[in-house]
Amino acid sequence: MILSFEEKKITDGVLSYIRSSKLILYIGQHLFNSFGFCFYVAGKLLLLVVSSLLLWEKAASIPACLAEEGGCWNPLVETFNSAIHKAETLYDLANQIHVELYQNKFSSEQFSSLNSQVIRKDKTALRAGSYCHSTLINTPNKENEHINIEIKEYVKTLINFVGAWISPLYHLVLELSAMQDVPESILSKAKEIEENNRQLLDDLKWILIKVSPTEEMKEEFPSWEHLSFLKSSGEKSKFLAMFNLSNCLGYDAKYTLLNLRILKCLTTGKDC
Repeated sequence: MILSFEEKKITDGVLSYIRSSKLILYIGQHLFNSFGFCFYVAGKLLLLVVSSLLLWEKAASIPACLAEEGGCWNPLVETFNSAIHKAETLYDLANQIHVELYQNKFSSEQFSSLNSQVIRKDKTALRAGSYCHSTLINTPNKENEHINIEIKEYVKTLINFVGAWISPLYHLVLELSAMQDVPESILSKAKEIEENNRQLLDDLKWILIKVSPTEEMKEEFPSWEHLSFLKSSGEKSKFLAMFNLSNCLGYDAKYTLLNLRILKCLTTGKDC
């Protein structure tokens, strides 16, 4: 392993310190062996050496942020930044695919029909257009709830909230890939959304390990009631599921983004 100049300086300093400590220890022991009356002094020297070495060991074991030019790089802060960036990307893509599903000839007729059914208060269409399965997760909704909730519980809640989209997005990509005449622009956005959501979930799991290393996480992702519609052979059922997904995904991505920013502030004290 090749050490940098700064690392060599630190290493040389430590070795020099240890050599000096050994010399002090040797002198103390020699005095003890030669002069019984020096026992007290030698004991003090020995205690000083041992205490100093223990302090070195303790300091070396404390995880510090990684030094870099212009400041200090904190892995926890950077992971929050990564998660927030992914949530921002998710929100933008969710809005884009929502608009495209309404405008592209591949799906515009079906979505227009579903909107008409919502206006007529058709129960099936109304539920698909207004109910999101992620609401089954007990998330903090009021300002004081964000303050009072434990950090680890907050992270676990967000993990389950983001995880609620793992299965729907996976199957969306799967079904779109198998359907005929699917525009590449819609399929590519669906793939990018699925990938960003999966990576965001990974970031949140890493954050949980850092804020609570001993915490055991039980994933409780709610089932998506429109999954059977998406996997159906009937085209209308598939579009009903996409209608639900497109109406919920943007809202949930925005909610995730808001809570990530709050959680970053509570956890790191940054960007409050």
